[in-house]
Amino acid sequence: YIAIDGARENRPGEEKLVEEVKQVFQKALNGIEFQTGKATIKKSSNKILDQIVTIMNENPAYLLLINGHTDNVGKADKNLTLSSDRANAVKTYLVNKGVDEKRMTAKGFGQDKPVADNKTAAGRAKNRRVEFIVEF
Repeated sequence: YIAIDGARENRPGEEKLVEEVKQVFQKALNGIEFQTGKATIKKSSNKILDQIVTIMNENPAYLLLINGHTDNVGKADKNLTLSSDRANAVKTYLVNKGVDEKRMTAKGFGQDKPVADNKTAAGRAKNRRVEFIVEF
């Protein structure tokens, strides 16, 4: 698999994500917004999600893991449910735009995998995210 953050190099013979594709997924990391406390995707997120639809439709070998994350505000069990619901909302959006459901897996991790300090507003904002991992 290829993590969008470039955490692992491609093995010989594996496809490579072109830089433009990596940039779209990187923008999506912070570009998908939801209504507060809900799994309702804000319309401002449609542009980046539509770009992902295009990428997926142009690259039928891509499989997509959609991972939802939250900050630590609220109860852990509710955050786990919210993160799962948000990941599934993104998957549903992509399916409704023509991406084959069998090529995607959505999972929520709640507050268990922060990328920043939950003690600050900026850190909490970074932790509320949907990550994409492309597999071949």
